[in-house]
Amino acid sequence: MKKSVITLVCAITLTSPAFADFKEHFDLGQQYLSNYQYSGAVTEFKNALRINYLDNSARIGLINSYLAQYYPNENQVKNSAQGITPVTNNLNKCLSVLKFDLSPESRYEKARQLRAEGNFAAAAYEFNQSLGSKELIKESYKQTGDIMKLLGNEPKAAEYYRKAISVSPSDIPLRLSYAKLLDKLGSEEAAVEEFNYILTKSTDNKEVLFALERIYKKKLEETPSDADITSNLGAILQKQGKLEEALAYYKKAEQLNPSNVNTRINTGTLYQQKGDYKTALIAYDSVLILYPDNVSANLYKAQCLAALGDNKAAQAAYKKVLSLDPANETAQNEMFASARNDMTIPQFIDYLKKNAKDTNITSMLYTYALDLHKQKKYDDAITLYKEVLPKDTTGEIYTNLAIALNEAGQSEAALNTLSIARTKFPDSNQVYTTLNSIKEQNINSTFTQAAEYYNAKDYENAIAEYSKINPPTYDSMIGIASSYQNMNDINAAITYYKKAFELKPTDSDTAFYIGALYADSEDYTQAEAYLNKALTLNRNNQQASDLLAQIKEQNKANTLNEAISLYENEKYDESLALLNKVIAADDKNAYALYYRGMIYDSKKQPAEAIKDFEKALAQNNPDLVIINYMLAADYDTLEKYKEAYNYYMAYANSTAPDDEYKQYAKTRAEELKDYAK
Repeated sequence: MKKSVITLVCAITLTSPAFADFKEHFDLGQQYLSNYQYSGAVTEFKNALRINYLDNSARIGLINSYLAQYYPNENQVKNSAQGITPVTNNLNKCLSVLKFDLSPESRYEKARQLRAEGNFAAAAYEFNQSLGSKELIKESYKQTGDIMKLLGNEPKAAEYYRKAISVSPSDIPLRLSYAKLLDKLGSEEAAVEEFNYILTKSTDNKEVLFALERIYKKKLEETPSDADITSNLGAILQKQGKLEEALAYYKKAEQLNPSNVNTRINTGTLYQQKGDYKTALIAYDSVLILYPDNVSANLYKAQCLAALGDNKAAQAAYKKVLSLDPANETAQNEMFASARNDMTIPQFIDYLKKNAKDTNITSMLYTYALDLHKQKKYDDAITLYKEVLPKDTTGEIYTNLAIALNEAGQSEAALNTLSIARTKFPDSNQVYTTLNSIKEQNINSTFTQAAEYYNAKDYENAIAEYSKINPPTYDSMIGIASSYQNMNDINAAITYYKKAFELKPTDSDTAFYIGALYADSEDYTQAEAYLNKALTLNRNNQQASDLLAQIKEQNKANTLNEAISLYENEKYDESLALLNKVIAADDKNAYALYYRGMIYDSKKQPAEAIKDFEKALAQNNPDLVIINYMLAADYDTLEKYKEAYNYYMAYANSTAPDDEYKQYAKTRAEELKDYAK
């Protein structure tokens, strides 16, 4: 007994749940309403509307039930139906006053909201009110179908899915939902039809194939001797890649019906799929012996011959297919693909022009060009691109031709091609982007080549490569300048550094390079000017700062030397002007102060001379001990004998040579010693 109960429970579990139909719920609702059981009536009428939400009788019953809860008098209940029309009119007036949007789009959005809130029956009603918009018909039917499925009314759901498909037959996900529902409802033939359609529009959908496998295995259990079902199951397994299992079913199907052509063809496609082309040919030939005009067998045979490299036989087989089915694009395309294996590009172009339809020539040649391009057979691809170039309407062929030319090392031709394309297709972003990309690639390539020459110290070739970059860039000008610098052509280097600086006037380092080269050329004025620019742009440029300090010292030294030379040539005024310049920059320059003092002495201005001599002496320069003598002489001239005595003694006691000046200093000091007291 326990086993029996368990079996029964299992059977119930596996059986689809049974639902009360619309009439049952409606009748119960009417019964409850008649017996004044209003809550029960509301529940049953709602259940009826869940099955058919558009039924006005159920809607009126539901309204009556609600009204009866507030008007329990029997006569009022009976009269409530008569009040539906005025109530509806009043509701419509309310909606009008509220300016409720009754457009299909608004109803559709309301339906979505109701569905999200779980109010499925109301949502379904609103979806049906949105059918007035062509754009919403398919989605409204689909949504209604989904709701019917959620409410357990699967036959009605299938009906709405079918309506949605009639509006949008190419919606594969929708058809898949419909097919699965048909399968669940036991409508196997209709489900198979839908599944097969989906397979024609998608790549071996695993879910579809699994469903078909299950359906056909079930069919085969019911009719195990059906050759067509057995063969079809083999085809489904073959699509799933279960080749050995599929082959077993094909063999069984052929045993059941040896004359079934489709089984033999399917067997051939299986061997073809495995790459066993010779065995596949045997299968196809077995069909062609009986049915020589079978298009599929002839086409598959041609494919196997082509795969085996027998292009001549393949050509004949493809021509046979086209004689039977002139519109067979697969045969035509594959025939030309086979032909090109034994022909040069010009021969293939000529062959295509003679044998192909005019409308297909451009497409086939262009496809072939793309294939060769991917294989990096640039010359052949270029030939084909040029052949179809006049047919370009978007700039795409021009773009691919340019890319192939550039990859083949013909960058100038590539740029010229794109320049032409720009005039023909000024709005093509593809052309514009490719043009800039190739320009950038060429610049990068040129820089790489130039850098290789530069690193190999082949500066002339480096300069030639950098010069190819047009328009010139900062980096190309720096490259040329640096190359000239390494060739010790300082003037040329300065010229190109200046060009680089014009292109990048905020670069402190470039200004430093120019300043450094001017310094090497001993043009310290220009050097100082550019080094100051470098520090203005970057006050932390230490190289510029150090070099500028050196140059300033050098400039002072040069000015001082020039001033000394002028002094020695008795050009006192000119010398004085230069000395003043040096002292203005460095008021502790002992030599400048000494020589200015000497000029003042020459000009009979001992007081001025004394000021400079004393400042110079304060710098303690051991090479200028003679200043003591000069000060002594000037003070002696001014009859300031005490000061004169002191300086004479300082000179007499110094390490200066014991010459006539020193002898005079000793003698004169002896004469003035009384003034020292």
